Amino acid sequence: MESKPQGKFTFECEDITPALRDSSSAGRNQVWKNWYDKLISQLGNSEYRFFNYGYLGQEKIELDPAEQDKRNFIELYQRTLGDTDLTGKDVLDVSSGLGGGALWISRRHRPASLVAMDLSTEAVNLCNEWYSDQRNLRFVVGDSESLPFPDSSFDVIYNVESAHCYGNFGAFLEEAQRVLRPDGVFCWSDFQSRSEMADIKSQFMDSGFTTVSFQDITEGVIRSLEFVRNGISEGTLDSNLFIWGGDTDSIQDVIEEFGDWRSYHCCQISMDSSARSSR
Repeated sequence: MESKPQGKFTFECEDITPALRDSSSAGRNQVWKNWYDKLISQLGNSEYRFFNYGYLGQEKIELDPAEQDKRNFIELYQRTLGDTDLTGKDVLDVSSGLGGGALWISRRHRPASLVAMDLSTEAVNLCNEWYSDQRNLRFVVGDSESLPFPDSSFDVIYNVESAHCYGNFGAFLEEAQRVLRPDGVFCWSDFQSRSEMADIKSQFMDSGFTTVSFQDITEGVIRSLEFVRNGISEGTLDSNLFIWGGDTDSIQDVIEEFGDWRSYHCCQISMDSSARSSR
């Protein structure tokens, strides 16, 4: 990442913390939708293609030269997928955001089809404009807690750094089970407080999924955050690539939260066919 920094792309967003605190589960999802629609409506001319905090592992994945400045974002998707084979499969990206991860996966992992779904109409419209030439990729509007797909539609589902926004995580797990084919794989990553992460792991175990792995990847996420903080401070990174990266003090706050009370985990889990048949 040797690009010269550009001027910070500015946008306006309100603080929705009070609205989230006072909302029901359904109302919480609507608050997030309104917030993301307003944010993304301002991003059409920006360089942003990812929302996530990123991940930097000790072993680097191979990337094309044009992908190098997005390495930490892409590595989080690869870490989430693990060794899951997507070649020739029907794949669903739940909460696809600005679509950078879905584009990379559709090209590198060569699924037969990749449906990228997001609650934000603005995001879906923008992604369909940006990535229209990628034939095995399409973007649709949908709610993670009521997926707009028939039963047993996908071989692989993945969900990256978004479930902490969901009003009803259990409903999301039920929907993921419903649209996943027998012997399908669900790949997930996100951050939460350490106590809430323990509860999430229990929900996975109680939901009928078989956990292949559940791993703490906090150190790699912190490495990504430190890399961005240092690069922007030193002028070697373009802050336009990091929607959360213009204020290095805020990045430092997030790093300290991960060191103190937050954790970041990923897992690959499979569908227990016997559990499905008994429901």
